[in-house]
Amino acid sequence: MKAAETNILRLLQGSKVFLVPNFQRRYSWRRDEWNQLWEDLLRECRREHDPDPQTLDGHFLGSVVLHPAPGGASVLMKHLIVDGQQRLTTILIIIAALRDVGSHLKVNGWNPREYDEKYLINKYDDDYPDRLVPTKLDRESYTRTVRDNTPTGGIGQAYTFFSKKIREVSTSDDPNIKVDLQDLARTLLLHLLVVEINTTPGDSVNNIFNRLNSKGMQLSAADLVRNELLLNLTEHQAETAYEAYWMPMENNLVRPMPGGRRDDRPFVTFLWAREVAHSPDTTRLNLFLAFEKRFRDELKDLPPEKRQSRSLDIFKQIHHDQALFMIFQDPLNPFHDSSSISLRMREALDRVRRWNSDPCTPLALWILTQVDNGKIEEEEAIGAIDIVLGYLVRRSLAGIPTNQLNRLLTPIPHQLQVRQGKSLIERLTEILSLPGYHWPSDSEVVVQGVRTPLFLSANRQVPFILSELEVALSSKERVSTGDLKVEHVMPQSMPADWTEYIQASGEGIDEALAALHTLGNLTLTRKDRNPDRSDFFAKKSYLSESSLHLNLEISQMESFLPADIYERSLRLLALLLDRYPGPPRPAGAFVSEDEGLFEGLEGALQTIPDASWTTDEDLVPFLGTDLNSLRALVNRLGPEVARLVRDQNGMVPAWFTDSLRNAVIAQDSDFDPRPDSRVSSTKLAELVDAIGRIDGDSDD
Repeated sequence: MKAAETNILRLLQGSKVFLVPNFQRRYSWRRDEWNQLWEDLLRECRREHDPDPQTLDGHFLGSVVLHPAPGGASVLMKHLIVDGQQRLTTILIIIAALRDVGSHLKVNGWNPREYDEKYLINKYDDDYPDRLVPTKLDRESYTRTVRDNTPTGGIGQAYTFFSKKIREVSTSDDPNIKVDLQDLARTLLLHLLVVEINTTPGDSVNNIFNRLNSKGMQLSAADLVRNELLLNLTEHQAETAYEAYWMPMENNLVRPMPGGRRDDRPFVTFLWAREVAHSPDTTRLNLFLAFEKRFRDELKDLPPEKRQSRSLDIFKQIHHDQALFMIFQDPLNPFHDSSSISLRMREALDRVRRWNSDPCTPLALWILTQVDNGKIEEEEAIGAIDIVLGYLVRRSLAGIPTNQLNRLLTPIPHQLQVRQGKSLIERLTEILSLPGYHWPSDSEVVVQGVRTPLFLSANRQVPFILSELEVALSSKERVSTGDLKVEHVMPQSMPADWTEYIQASGEGIDEALAALHTLGNLTLTRKDRNPDRSDFFAKKSYLSESSLHLNLEISQMESFLPADIYERSLRLLALLLDRYPGPPRPAGAFVSEDEGLFEGLEGALQTIPDASWTTDEDLVPFLGTDLNSLRALVNRLGPEVARLVRDQNGMVPAWFTDSLRNAVIAQDSDFDPRPDSRVSSTKLAELVDAIGRIDGDSDD
């Protein structure tokens, strides 16, 4: 094999065709991977780069493994894609989206034919008119999407996603968001980097593919960081540093797995959280590259003996910071001792830990290190933590998706160091108040929060939110949720007695389903108890025996109908807004309820795996809206997304508009919706929740 780092421009240049072997799976990337790639592209577009176009300077995407395709002599270079087909297909989809958005917006100097002839088609080859030949199952949707501008299937969904994102940033009036379309295209071609690995004709394609996709152990980012540090030490120093500093960290953060494998994801998370304070563009995928560049820049002008000394110092500092990371992982654990961190500070960190959001980690670790170094007073650090929590609580209550949090929160430690001259709280408040951060105001939280299906959209955070409400109602300092579980007052299963109770009141079942997962219908009960859910009065009797004020409040209610749930949501929201104040000034454009619902619907459907589907009945509780409103929103979707919404039998719904129904049927000949592929509202929430939690680093 021959491997070389290159950019997208060089990879695609020349007379080439890329063939996806039929033993590969079909195109399967969805919103999680699309969003990660988009964020990487935007981040790279806003960076300063070396002006020399020959310099490879940019963001590393991964590898693309190519094998010479069999066949007769030809001027066309034919390559089988052994590994990397998902990212390469997505890159070509983005190029097609750029081509079409630029053409539609009539960008000055924009030439769509250039994008076709240089990157997307082989103009003079009738056998291979497209640069990419996907697997047989994807060929029609690829051709219709990329060549005919008719988004179809999963590839069409990707095209729609990127077209919308490109249009948003290129037409925005906000200078913090706006990106020049030419700059975006240039960044894609010149500053997204891959390792191009070319095999030889004698290599077995199947063996290579199987090796690449096997469960073999590979060096992780943590291993590479360790090796980089050890290479700058003498043999004796390296042995001492490894035993004294690195092995204890591995014992704490690496878990053994069956088959001799190791799970070092907590270790990688720690190193990533530490590195972003220095290099804000760092992701788990490019962690080692960021560390290597910074480390080598720091050592390059030092004599050998000082390089060794500095490398040892960095070993010690990483080891010390890891001890602080362990405190953040379990702040109230007495075995994680540090005399510099008080109990009040640990309790504040424990609130962040219980919030259970990975993007908080770099900021929490940075604040902790600053307190430990004596650079920030504890009171100010605790206040800053409360501000971050308030920001996160308000976003969840307003139903704002979490998939942007990595992009928003991880650069903050670096930004705080740049914004000198003010207190930590002032600097943090300024950053979170920027328009792109979308810190919801009181009115936005109230308008959106009464209908946000919180149990689905923020499932991991609901115990924290309810415990905070219990603290507010009872004036306690803290409520432990260890032996408690989240309970729906009006049950998810909706027994017959509840249905009759709601119908007898004159309110509709649709309204009840829309309120099912909202804040007003949630409480905490003991894990070892199963309350009687037969009707409200049985539930009320059970809750009256509880010691929690959340439940005593419900037990005093005369009825529990959709209108009562709405009113309870308002009361609880008021308590949370008082506990977590909003931005000091308007923080960006208010998203209307209807637009917010449409964005949530489209984004959720874009997470559904290939060959899966859902129904309007699943979407009603997921979005927290009534059936008619939901159907109106679905009818606004493009056919490549709407095709994922089916009736109970997996058929195209009769309530689709004629034009949408015909468009879905026209592109849906190969879709066979199986009953076991139906995505429930709960599963849909899990898919949406997973987006952005961990930087994507997988492909085929």
